[in-house]
Amino acid sequence: MIALETVPEVPRRAWMQLREGLLRIIGDNIVAIWAFGGTVSAPADGPIGDLDTFVVLRHPVDQESVTAIEAAHATIARDLDIEWDSWYVLEEDTRQSVPPRHAWLDRRNETWAIDRAMWLAGRYVLLHGAAAAEIVRQPSHQELNDALSSEVEHLERHVEAGDTDPYEATYAILNGSRILRTIQTGDVTISKREAGPWGLTHLPGQWHPVLQAAIRAYEGKATPDDEGVLARDMKAFVGMI
Repeated sequence: MIALETVPEVPRRAWMQLREGLLRIIGDNIVAIWAFGGTVSAPADGPIGDLDTFVVLRHPVDQESVTAIEAAHATIARDLDIEWDSWYVLEEDTRQSVPPRHAWLDRRNETWAIDRAMWLAGRYVLLHGAAAAEIVRQPSHQELNDALSSEVEHLERHVEAGDTDPYEATYAILNGSRILRTIQTGDVTISKREAGPWGLTHLPGQWHPVLQAAIRAYEGKATPDDEGVLARDMKAFVGMI
C-alpha cells in the first residue's frame, strides 16, 4: 500500500480536502476511500494527471448529499487546478465481480478487473476506512483477459474514428504498452507512466520514437515534432498490439 505522505503535494492536498469534505457530508455512509492511478506515484516535479478516486458507500446517497459532494469536487478542482476521475459505488456492488455502476451517474466501471488487481497488489492509497483486501475479490484470469480485450477495442475505436490528437495518441501508446507488458508477464500492476520505459526496453526499435514522444507528451514536454510522430504512428502501434 502506498503512503499518502509520498504522494506529490498538490494531489495529496486535494485528496485530504476531499476526505474532510466527504466525512463532513456523508461520514457515516462511507466504508472506504481509495486514491489510485499514476498520480499516486508520480514524481514531485511531474505533471499531475487525473486524480483517480474510489469511494465505497454503505447506502445510496440522497440528492442533497450528491449536490454537496459534487460541489466539493468542483471547489477543490478549481482551487488546486486538478481534475477528478471519481467513482462512488455501493458496498454490495464493490464486493462483486460484475463491473459496478456509479452510485448516481450513468457510468459502469469497465476496468473493474484491472482496478481490483491493482488495489490488491497495494497500488493505492488508503485515505479512509477499510482496505481493498477486505472488500474486493481477486479477479480471475478470464476477467483480466476480457478487460484487456475491451481496452484494445477502445483503442481501435479511436483509431477508426481518426482520433489522433496528442492526448488520445499518448493514451493509446502508453496504455498499449501497458497491455503488452501484461500479456507478456501476466501482471497488470503497472501505470501508464511506467509502461513507456518498459516499452523502450522490451519492444523493437521501430517503436522507440513513438514511445519516446508519448513519454514526453505524458510529462507535458511534447514538441511539435512529437505530436506529428504520435499522430503518424498511433494507428500502426495499435495495430501491432
